[in-house]
Amino acid sequence: MGLIEVRDLWKDFGEGPVVKGLTFTVEAGEIHGLLGPNGAGKTTTVKCVVGLLRADRGTVRVGGREVPDDRGFRELIGYLPENPALPEYLTVMEFLLLVARLKGLEPGEARRRAEEVASLFGVEAHTNRLIHDLSKGTRQRVAFAAAVINSPRVLVLDEPFNGLDPESQRVAKLLMRETAKAGGAVLVSTHLLDSVERLCDRVTIIDAGVAVASGTIGEIVRRAGLDEGSTLEEAFISIVRGSRWRSG
Repeated sequence: MGLIEVRDLWKDFGEGPVVKGLTFTVEAGEIHGLLGPNGAGKTTTVKCVVGLLRADRGTVRVGGREVPDDRGFRELIGYLPENPALPEYLTVMEFLLLVARLKGLEPGEARRRAEEVASLFGVEAHTNRLIHDLSKGTRQRVAFAAAVINSPRVLVLDEPFNGLDPESQRVAKLLMRETAKAGGAVLVSTHLLDSVERLCDRVTIIDAGVAVASGTIGEIVRRAGLDEGSTLEEAFISIVRGSRWRSG
């Protein structure tokens, strides 16, 4: 049983299904990339995994708990949305402490972890500033710090590198690897295929809401019919083009 299990997931917003029977698993100890062109259904899938959307059909489980009905799954997850909406008139420290308390940390531990993640993402100099006054890149670092404040067993990240400088990207990747190494699971949706190639153990490629390939990078390259040594980007383009040709 994987830490994240998506089985026959369907989601329709009234104009035809956005996600169509999607199935994949993220095992303990794994960083799993969810890839696809714009409009493929990646963000909808991610929102179903974290309980922000309810599947029309199919099941989603995190840590063996049914999403969204078994609310205990929320204690396991650290979630970074593609466009984090932060409370602009809290200070950075007020926001981090609020998230920590909502995640069940006791006051002393909440303060310790808030200071720790603020330092980790280089925002300790901004802790007394209003979020309203921060740059986009600094807001992204604060949002990432909040996502990991409770040392979650499962990380779900939607375009996590948006707005991050190289040093913050390095920290983010290190945290993802540490989460997996500790027996957790990471699901990351991103367009940065070179990062996925270096970071992810397995990937699932979706197009028009359907899984068109899943496996290790090597398996994806072979699935595309390319020579060994070809890049994930080359395989991705080949597979998506082939999928559209067949569906057309």
